[in-house]
Order: sequence, then structure tokens, then C-alpha cells
Amino acid sequence: MESRQVIYIRTDGNETIATGHLMRCLSIARALVKRNALPVFLLSDTTSIFLLEKMISAEEKTGHAFPVIHMQTDYRDLDREIPTLQRILASRAVSCFLVDSYFVTERYLSEVGRLCRTAYLDDLQAFDYPVNLVINYDVTVDTGFYTHAQRVLSGLSYTPLREQFSLFPYRFWEEVRDVLISTGGTDPFFIAGGLARQLLCDPKFQNSCLHILTGPMHIHRAELDELADTDSRVVLHENVSDMAELMASCDLAVCAAGTTLYELCAIGVPSVSYTMADNQIPGAKAFAQAGLIPYIGDIRNHPHFFETACDQLCAMASDPSLRRQQSIRMRMAVDAAGADRIAAELLAPLPA
Repeated sequence: MESRQVIYIRTDGNETIATGHLMRCLSIARALVKRNALPVFLLSDTTSIFLLEKMISAEEKTGHAFPVIHMQTDYRDLDREIPTLQRILASRAVSCFLVDSYFVTERYLSEVGRLCRTAYLDDLQAFDYPVNLVINYDVTVDTGFYTHAQRVLSGLSYTPLREQFSLFPYRFWEEVRDVLISTGGTDPFFIAGGLARQLLCDPKFQNSCLHILTGPMHIHRAELDELADTDSRVVLHENVSDMAELMASCDLAVCAAGTTLYELCAIGVPSVSYTMADNQIPGAKAFAQAGLIPYIGDIRNHPHFFETACDQLCAMASDPSLRRQQSIRMRMAVDAAGADRIAAELLAPLPA
């Protein structure tokens, strides 16, 4: 008999869906471990396994903190793995099965729900999920949408950030010296390079350092390397172990809508957001409407995207009072305790 409660976590990450699902699930998994539970990841393929392993510390690997079951399935077709999943669930007592995938279906959740309690981490409201627990940490959530879920956790207090985001107090500076540029894992539109070139040519940022986040799946990595080689004001950051510390060192940030917006809020870095995919748009607009992070638009239909971004950042750099107030609002909205709150709910007795 298991001495600890077992929580299965079904998610994935790759060059198409990026790493956000893995990252937020790992935050929840770490919170579960602190509560003496055993989180087990179920991943589709070797790419997802590789990315998860890169996020896990050496100490966690040594302690086998996060066992992985390799499903050997297509992350885009979860229904086809139902027979395999049924065999896995039948072989072990599982307290709860947490799913974080945009490719989940009603059938999938219903079949899993016959064998154990289920939870779904949602930010699309694609359909009314037949689960015991739904978690949606969007800025504003229509909780009335979830009529089939027996319990709903909603709002920014359930944002599953890494613990590091509670450790760095933000020191505000009147002058903007460091700017963070975040474009996600792949950057298919080469936004990092376009923004950097625009800002490097602007007198307002002539003494500023541009910190660009990059990674192993960044499509335009060679161009970024060339840009950094030719201008010392460009610094590339890869495999950042402490993102909170890097964010806390910056005075401004521009980033794609997604998990990074919540992280920037927790630190309090004055920021602007943009989108490059349909699923990012509602979140970007919600942050803007809440007065937290201005939204400059979608690069796919914005012919003057880089000029607009630069103008917005210049305006913010020129107004320390505006940035200070934005920073205060951001920190009041998001803390770093969301993952622990979710872990507590996953381990609590859910409605049968």
C-alpha cells in the first residue's frame, strides 16, 4: 500500500506547444512533494521527457522526486491512449489525476473519471469539463461556465508559480537600465531580434542593456548570437535557473502573453505584452483591462508592431511614477503561493 498519496500529472511540452504546461505542472509537483505526496508525470514522448529533465534540479534527479511514465503516444490525440491509461490507472491507487493539455476531450476525462478523481488545469474554457476539480487562474474567470465540475478554483491566487518568485523583493529604480525581452521557446516571428534592433536605435535606450531569453528550440538563435556579438548591450540568457532573480534585476519587460505575465506580476517588473497566437489574446487583454500590463497587439496583424512596442516602452521609461504604480498593482495581484494552494486542493478529499 502506498505510504504517500499519489497524484498523476498528464501533460506535455515540445517545440509546438512550448514548455509552459510542463513548467506550471512542475511547480505543482514540487508543492505536492513538500506535502509528502508522490507526483508522477505521464508524458507523450521523449521530447517532453527531455524538456522536463532540463527543468529538474540535480538534487531532484538524484532523489527521483518526479517519476515519469513514457506514454509513447501522440500528444495531439489523447483519446488513442485511453486503453493504455486505463491499464496504468488500474494497477495503482491514485488519489487524483491532473490533466494539463489543450488536446483533452470530454471522452478522455470521462473515461479517466471512472477510475479515479480528476482535475483539469484550464485556460481556454473549450468545453464544460466533466471532472471533480477545475483550476483556472486567469485574471477574470466565468465560473458559471463550469457546470459539470464539482469544485472550481479560479483567479490569480491559484497561479502555479515557482517558489523562487516569492523570494525576490523588487527594487525600483527611476532610470531604466535593464530591459527584459521574452518571446517564448521558439520565437517563430523573430520578435526578440526585431525588438532589440528597434530599441538599440532609440536614444532613450542607448545606455540600457537588453536581456533576451532564448533556449534550445529558438528558431533564430544564430541571428541572436550575431546580434549579441556585434553589440555588447545585448545579453542572451539560456537555461536560466533563477528566472525570478533575472526579472528582479530588470526595470522594464516586454513579453508574449502567457505564464511569464504572472511571473512578472509576482516580481513587480513594469511590462508590456503582445501576442502571436490566438490562445494568448484573451489573457493579454484581461491583464490590460485589469490595469496590470498594457497590451500592444498581435504581431500577426500589426504592420508597425516593433515601432509601437518601442514607443510604449519609451513612454514608460520616461515616466517613473507610472512604472512605480504599475509595479505596486502587479505585486498586489499575484503572489507565489498558487502552486501550494492547488496542491492542498488536489490532496484534500474531493467530492465523490
